[in-house]
Amino acid sequence: MKNSATTPAVEAYLEIIYLMEVEEQPVIGARLAESQHVSRPTVTAALKRMINEGLVRINDRKEIFLTAKGQSLAEYLQRRHCIIERWLVDELGLDWAASDAEAHRLEHAMSDAVAEMLNKNLGYPTTCPHGNPVPGNGRKTTSTEKNFRLNAAVRDDQVIVSRVSEYDQDVAELLNYLGERGIRPGAEIKVTEVAPMKGPLTIKVGSRLVSLSRETAKYVWVKKAV
Repeated sequence: MKNSATTPAVEAYLEIIYLMEVEEQPVIGARLAESQHVSRPTVTAALKRMINEGLVRINDRKEIFLTAKGQSLAEYLQRRHCIIERWLVDELGLDWAASDAEAHRLEHAMSDAVAEMLNKNLGYPTTCPHGNPVPGNGRKTTSTEKNFRLNAAVRDDQVIVSRVSEYDQDVAELLNYLGERGIRPGAEIKVTEVAPMKGPLTIKVGSRLVSLSRETAKYVWVKKAV
């Protein structure tokens, strides 16, 4: 259940921290500032409030972690977010690249009753349109069950896209770029070339050859094709 005193800004931070923790990524203030397009002092002020509310804690290395209370609220928020995304994409036909931003707008206004009705009518989906697990809908929200980042692939790897990370500072741009190239959950990919010196990957998606930078590829999670 949502804490009525929590602001949309704090909720956005909680969701980003949650997504990064799921992938076992270190969470620091600078990364939060980048993801939200705000200054570091703005993040610092928000973190102080979140610490006072018992939502996060910070260790000696300035790494940020959700508390049990923060984890519960973040899972609640992410569940609503994913359900709304599925509704927007599956029922209304909205493009997957636009669904993230629209879901963020809607999730703060939608009641619990309506969110649960949507969840039921959608058949309790286990993932959002980008392949990320829906907390509480029957799939464990862990980072890497036989999945790895596409930027770690080697030549001749044949893989299937599992999901796309959504904590990048320009999520819509990332999703639009990948979607236009057919890089979506379920897509089969063959790595045809890996350039040296951290150069791009050349991959085959269907019959199409695509060049993908290592920076972009790190947001794409894949598993080996059987």
